[in-house]
Amino acid sequence: MAEPIVINAETREITVPEAERAFGIAGERKVEVKHIRIEGRTVDGTDLTQGFSWKVSCENAGKELCADLIDGIVADAGNIEFDWIVGAAPMAYKGTMHFAVCAVRVDAAGNILQEWHSKMGAGDVANGIEATVQNIGGQDLLAHIQSITAAAQQNAAAAQRDAAAAAKSAEDAANSAGAAAKSAEAAAANAKAAGDAATKVIKEGIAEKLTEMQNIQTDVTTKKGAVDTAAATTTKARDDAQAAQKAAADSAGEALASQNSAAALAEQAKNAATQAQGYAGAATFAIGYDADGLLTLYMDNGKS
Repeated sequence: MAEPIVINAETREITVPEAERAFGIAGERKVEVKHIRIEGRTVDGTDLTQGFSWKVSCENAGKELCADLIDGIVADAGNIEFDWIVGAAPMAYKGTMHFAVCAVRVDAAGNILQEWHSKMGAGDVANGIEATVQNIGGQDLLAHIQSITAAAQQNAAAAQRDAAAAAKSAEDAANSAGAAAKSAEAAAANAKAAGDAATKVIKEGIAEKLTEMQNIQTDVTTKKGAVDTAAATTTKARDDAQAAQKAAADSAGEALASQNSAAALAEQAKNAATQAQGYAGAATFAIGYDADGLLTLYMDNGKS
């Protein structure tokens, strides 16, 4: 693995290992990769990993300024690392090119809030040979490019014609859409009229049903009154029946007592009759006239 280019975050010093000074051949682009490590991630309380965008600013051998953006960084507790893929602008000329690392933090409007820079490092771009576009391998590339351009123009003209036809079709479709919109408006008006009619019918039906319900309620109230009257009459009849039942029970009790009394009297009469019969069987009597000429019953004891 190649040695990293090391930068001290506090001092901004940059160290390029001797083996990493060679950047390749003039004319190359996005082939050479340099690994950069920044030792220390915090400078005077500013954490360079929080909200900063990174780039490598360059001055190529032709003294032209350029820059390569860094897509992302990797950070740990003490270091920041990233890969710099060297673009075409730094490699445009042979000779010594210079570079420095820059970190920038901006607000939502793009205004620069903070900016950090390293010191400059240097690298070597070797000389190379590149053929012209007019002739490579016996082919006239300029004519080939012109041919491609003509074909592109023809394709553009055809595309323009197709676009005009598509626009005409779109216009026809818009006209059809306008007619459809008018039909939809008419249908909406008809639907509204039907809806209004339906609403009227519904309202009339509701009024009719409301009248029927009011009549039913009146009839129910009347029948409830009759039921209440019948309930009151039934309650009175029940009370009268209970009173009559009690009176009958009382009369039955009195009759039972009278029956018991009559039975006792009958038993007494029976006993008296039996006793009298005994007396009758034992007595001797005769009938005659007394001294006054009156008809008299005489018993054996001589008493009448």
